[in-house]
Amino acid sequence: MQKTNNRECRRNFEIDIERFPAVVFESDDWGTCSTIKQEEDLPAYFEAMQLKSVPKRMTISTLETSQLLDRLFQVLRSHTGVDGVPAVFTAFTNMGNPDFAAIEQSGFTKYFDIPLGKGFPPGWKDDGCVCKTLEGLREGIWSPEYHSLLHHNSPKLWLERLRGKGAASEKARALFRLGCFSQYEHLPEYTGYDLRGQYAMIDTGFSRFEQLFGYTPNAAVTSDAYPETEILWAVRGVKTVCLKNFKKKGAVVVYHTKPWNNQDPYARIGDFDPMAGVVYLIRNASFGPVDGSDENSDYAEECFQDILRNFRVEKEPAVVQTHRANYTVFSAEHANRCLDMLNSLLSKLSAKGVHYLTTGELGDLYRQGWSIRNVGGKQLLRKWSACDCTFTEGIEAGTGKTTNIHERTLGNFWVGS
Repeated sequence: MQKTNNRECRRNFEIDIERFPAVVFESDDWGTCSTIKQEEDLPAYFEAMQLKSVPKRMTISTLETSQLLDRLFQVLRSHTGVDGVPAVFTAFTNMGNPDFAAIEQSGFTKYFDIPLGKGFPPGWKDDGCVCKTLEGLREGIWSPEYHSLLHHNSPKLWLERLRGKGAASEKARALFRLGCFSQYEHLPEYTGYDLRGQYAMIDTGFSRFEQLFGYTPNAAVTSDAYPETEILWAVRGVKTVCLKNFKKKGAVVVYHTKPWNNQDPYARIGDFDPMAGVVYLIRNASFGPVDGSDENSDYAEECFQDILRNFRVEKEPAVVQTHRANYTVFSAEHANRCLDMLNSLLSKLSAKGVHYLTTGELGDLYRQGWSIRNVGGKQLLRKWSACDCTFTEGIEAGTGKTTNIHERTLGNFWVGS
């Protein structure tokens, strides 16, 4: 048993990475309207942010469009793993955006929001992007999981700033007038809320998620979470907690924006916490300029080499961080290059014979030795450990061979009707 955040963890199952080289792509912040609506607002945005020039690492991300998702989906579906299953993004999704008019009418004393799937704040172009994500979910190339209600912003702290005095409050109100809630500063979402308050926020977000996507989130991640938050996620149904730490070439990269008591350098990918009933995952590779790459470098090759190192040295799956902001920027040149680089990376990975997994699949493989998910209307069973599962027969993915499934059978299978 190993301690993580003062709780005992154990290993339920392991993954033979030589037999099953697995790659997961995790992408954060989908569905959020945190900055500006249109490129024409950039000068006013920089003025509101009190900036004389644009910081080198500052990339302005906006809401995804159905056209952008179409292009991203085209890249994903054009690459398959060794089992014939297409590449997939696990999309950590925000389940609400501020109702600016209602908040202002309250005198900045109460927080109101608009649920994802029920529209967006005024001025944001809703071109069917939510419906497009549902198409990707059905196809099996898009796997939504839970991120937040108000990302990197505590409603209580934000309202206090909007009512307050001083430079921070002036900036908050100037951004508010532009329809922005991001302060480009980390105000952890759950700060100021006790356990009951946190649970109410989580329950609201999960209920919306269930209504929109049709299932309870399997996984959750946010650098705003405290250890207590993770317990509440588990109570509400989460089975996998992500980003317990981030590693680059085997070394932990400190998240200075995370609440101080929730950075866990000792957590290992696949640790199981029997008290919470959750598997912990880490991230161990990154893709894209927003995630630390030089925009002018061959960051597809850099990521590919990091993935191979994880396989060879760490003997573990690759969990690749690739933020939404890599793709949803106002610079068409930047977005096009990122999609081209993603296409290049996936070509390299497919040629290497990897398996493309969702976060939920990876967590289940570590928890129970097998996983099941819907891909284009068919059920995909991955059974990578000797264990019992609920299926006795399947068609082997990649070969089409009908196979009897028993305790010691390993592989990837299409099962069910």
